[in-house]
Amino acid sequence: MIQPLYTLLYTLSFILLSPLFLYKMWKRGKYRENFWQRFGFYSKDLWQRLSVKREHRCWIQAVSVGEVNVALLFINVLRRKFPDLRVVVTTTTSTGYTLAYERLPQDVELLYFPQDFPWCVRRAYRLIQPDFVVLIESELWPNHIWTGAFRGVPLFLVNGRMSPRSERGYKRLGWLSQRVFNQLSLVCAQSHEDAANFIAVGVPPDRVHMTGNMKYDISMPHADAQSVDPVQLLEQIDVSPAQPILVAGSTHPGEEEILFDLLADLRARFPRLFLVLVPRHVERTREVVDLAKRKQVKFILRSEINSRLELTAKPYDCLIVNSTGELKWFYKIATAIFVGKSLVGEGGQNIVEAAASGHPVVFGPNMQNFRAIAREFVAQGACIQVPDADGLRRAVQELLEDANRRRSIVDAAHRVIESNVGAATRSIELIAQALKS
Repeated sequence: MIQPLYTLLYTLSFILLSPLFLYKMWKRGKYRENFWQRFGFYSKDLWQRLSVKREHRCWIQAVSVGEVNVALLFINVLRRKFPDLRVVVTTTTSTGYTLAYERLPQDVELLYFPQDFPWCVRRAYRLIQPDFVVLIESELWPNHIWTGAFRGVPLFLVNGRMSPRSERGYKRLGWLSQRVFNQLSLVCAQSHEDAANFIAVGVPPDRVHMTGNMKYDISMPHADAQSVDPVQLLEQIDVSPAQPILVAGSTHPGEEEILFDLLADLRARFPRLFLVLVPRHVERTREVVDLAKRKQVKFILRSEINSRLELTAKPYDCLIVNSTGELKWFYKIATAIFVGKSLVGEGGQNIVEAAASGHPVVFGPNMQNFRAIAREFVAQGACIQVPDADGLRRAVQELLEDANRRRSIVDAAHRVIESNVGAATRSIELIAQALKS
């Protein structure tokens, strides 16, 4: 009875919210490509490639860009343990799909994740034929999980996170959430708090393990190949790496205005201060550009820097990065870093990648999605957390003025990161043990 009821509620929600989803997909672009995979319709070529099964298969679901980055690392470690394994990756967003398409090994199949209707999910399972499924972080769709359990497919959640708010929400769903979480074969949680929350919503305690956060692993220099040379890019617009540079990563609405005001304020004290601004969603480029014009910021877009560039507006004050997958490399040329969605809005963004760049990190009070990481960094003096826009201005000014302060924060961050790497290896060892049993 519970599955038909859930499917009915999901269908009603889908009908009501589909105009919003379609609008977001249209704004982000590339929504037409393989659109019908989201409903379990696949090309004849895909059926031909996957219908005959000669090897063990793993289905990995990574919802968007952050999870795809985790999946890329996870696949590398997984294949060292299971060299003959065939991997199929699904992702939900077009930005995640684009990144995965660019960076996945050629022999890994890439598809869109099906909508959580039983008929869509069943068609996906028939195509992929997984021997086990790996869900990354918080991808818990009931029909997907119930279908896997019905087919006897082990379901492993890795890098699992569950905030106190999510735990309260799942508890309100009562029997429904218990019927979902009880089907998970293994949960590899990011922190002790996450592990306790998974147990509280119905995962049997013997299936929950605290393995750590894989975002520490992907922050390591060897984790992926460098995709852009930020020094060369900045030299093309006559910006020297010796200048003070503030890199603001994964910014959200409201934060760009704060940063433009901060830039204008601090340039009185640091005339050569340069801002590299990387909005979290590239489709907001027009909105950020309009704001920069109103604030009279001399900016250039990342997409405009090429061999035929004419420096008509130099000297520039700001580079607006309207590309995906390059933020990690821009962090490396920073004097100081601000990590967004932490000052305005809720949730925060990954600070480990920023801290691993070797430059000091500042973020705001709202780090709900990275609570454990933020807590450890703050406790070890490995970052600066500020309460508001004025606090951000003071923190950035302090870092620009004091090289010793910058070095002490970077050294502390290095110690925190080094003590936390290895989550991917620990998770895969637990998966191997579960598959044997």
